[in-house]
Formats: sequence, C-alpha cells, structure tokens
Amino acid sequence: MNKKKNIRVLLLDDDKFMLEFVSHLLRELGVSEVFVAEDGKAGLFVLSTQIEAVDLLICDIEMPGMDGIEFLRHIADQKYSGKIVLFSGVDADLLKAIERLAIVRGLNVIGTLMKPVTIGALAAILEKLNLPAYKATGFSRIRQVFDVDDIKHALCADQFTVFFQPKISASSRRVTSVECLARWHHSRYGYISPDNFISIIEQNDLINDFTRNILKKSVRQLDLWLQQGLDLKISVNVSMENLDRFNLPEIYQEAVQNSNVPIERVILEITEGKLGKDFAQSLDILTRIRLKGFGLSIDDFGTGYASMETLKYMPFTELKIDRIFAHNATQDPATRVILESCIKLGKAFGLNVVVEGIETEEDCELVAELGCDEIQGYFIAQPMGGDEFTQWLRNYEINR
Repeated sequence: MNKKKNIRVLLLDDDKFMLEFVSHLLRELGVSEVFVAEDGKAGLFVLSTQIEAVDLLICDIEMPGMDGIEFLRHIADQKYSGKIVLFSGVDADLLKAIERLAIVRGLNVIGTLMKPVTIGALAAILEKLNLPAYKATGFSRIRQVFDVDDIKHALCADQFTVFFQPKISASSRRVTSVECLARWHHSRYGYISPDNFISIIEQNDLINDFTRNILKKSVRQLDLWLQQGLDLKISVNVSMENLDRFNLPEIYQEAVQNSNVPIERVILEITEGKLGKDFAQSLDILTRIRLKGFGLSIDDFGTGYASMETLKYMPFTELKIDRIFAHNATQDPATRVILESCIKLGKAFGLNVVVEGIETEEDCELVAELGCDEIQGYFIAQPMGGDEFTQWLRNYEINR
C-alpha cells in the first residue's frame, strides 16, 4: 500500500463497541489515523484540535445530546471541506433525506453506511476518497469481526443477556413497564447492542432460538419483580423474519407459561417496516398471538409499511411512535404537528400510545400535554441490567 499520505478519519458514534469495531475494520484496510468521538460535541472538539485536516468524517445520526444532524449543521457553518459518510441504522428514506440536507448545507457527502457495517462497504467508501494513500486490495479476504460461528458459539455459551429500559406514565410519571433489549456479553468487547449481530442471526435461521431465549430470560426477570411486589409489564422485540411460521403463537406461549407471569403482562413489539412481506400471513399469526393473551405493539410507527392499513387490520394494542417524531418537537413546529397527529391517531384507534426517544424535560412535558400514555427515552433512563434497574427504580420512586 502506498504510504505517501496517511488517511485521517474521524468516527462519531455513541456506541463504544461500534467505535472500536469500525476502527478495527478501518485499520485492517490500512487507515492508520482513526479518531473517535461519542457525540457531536466531542466530534467538534476533536476537529478543533487538529492541525492537519481530517479527510473523512463517518458520522452516526442518532446520538444523545448533540445528534448527527446538529453536528452536520455546525461543521457546515465552520466550512468543513472534507468528505462525509452518514452512518446509521435509521430507515433508509430518512437517511437519504439527511444526506440531501447535508448537501444543501454545502457538505461533501460521498455515501451512506447502514448498520451493521461490513468491511466491503467501508472499502468501497475509501475508494471514493481519491487519495494517493489508499488502494484497496484483498479486503474480501479479511475476516470480519463476527461471523455465524461466533453467534452460534455465543448462543451455546449463553452469552446473550437482557437489559431493561423503563417506560413511565405520562400523567403520573410512575414506572409502568420496561422494554427488554438483547445484549451480547462478549469477553473482549463487553456488552454489544443488537445492531452489531442481529442481521447475522436473522440471515442464518437462528432468530427463533434467539427470540425465544430473550423472551424466556425477560419473563424470568419479570417473575422476580412481581414476587418483589413490583407492578410492571415487559415489552420484548420480535423479529418478523419468521412470520411465515404459523406455530409462532405457540412458541411464544410456551416461553411464558412455565413461569408465574400472566401472559397479559407481556407485550411483543413488532417493527412496522417488516409487516409488508405477506400481509395475510402476518395478520393470521399476529391475530393468534393476541388470542393467546399477549399485547401487541407496533414499533417505530410512521417509518415503515402502510401505516393506515396496518392500524386498520392488525390487532395491535399499542402504538409506539418513533423517536424522529419526538426529538426537538418543542422547537420544530412541523415535527410537533406530526407527533400530535400520530398520538391522536393512536388514541382514535383505542391504543396505548408510547413515545420513545425522549431526551429532554421539554419534550417529556410536550408529549404528556399532547395526550400520550407512556414515555420512554434517555431522559428517563438508559437500558440497564436487571439488578441495576431494581436499584434505579427504588431511587426513582423515592425522588419522584
């Protein structure tokens, strides 16, 4: 590889594992100078301390504090002239809209990366830099950090655990339920979020075993909390890659019935974007899941497939409004209008309405004023382990 000029890359992401993971891939591809920042403010600081220019920014969009869009606005004001790659797990249409916004602001966006990132996708981005330092050769022979054998080993070794993020009542601010979020407790990288492994699980027919495992662990924890006198429900994310399995309701029922947990206290969160594959089969399976007694939540509402048709036909009990319609709604009139419309729509259908991604007191007060039922987000608490949640809840109730 030609070393006439070192490529200098700044990587912004609030996920510490993702920072290490992508940094590792970049170094495998010959990038010797990789700077990292966990949010927009840290990214601005890194840029301000550089004497030599940063050639490439790889910028996450969803970050607490200063998010990616705010960061891009600031560097546009500072006339940043390097190349930019937008990096996120958000809906592709939304990512494209953000790319257009950055270009309108005069920034040089050369592409986007969807999570989980691959070494091939990174290599293709580096090829676009047109710098003498980089010539991609043989990247396909480099082993990615995780493969299906790693996942199978993690499943056999019981390395997947559950973190819990509380939801509160919008009116009373009492903790009502928790969302159960899978984490991989990796011996080297610590706790890894699903963005970094779930696609491998889905693509290799492991999703049923994985989801059943997470559901059982979540129910086991709820059983302990109920024995302690805590009045809680749980929400568990369900991949719809296997919605063609007509025995899915029985699989999930069996995962719950060996505990003392009433099945009505378990809500299954279904991502809206997955519902369009086979609408009739989805309707069949989800209706039978409701018949078993589970609650059904339509997750990330407003970002996926046929929202109105989905609400008309599917037997949902809850509507969960995506964070993009809540963030900064107090400052942006258009965002507020969409948020208010989504809440009214959910209430008109008789659904429990949850707004996620709340990060400020102002947004928390606004969604309560607009009539939502429950609130979730970093303003309340970040995801945490079971014992940590129990202690957090004690402190929260004392200080509420």
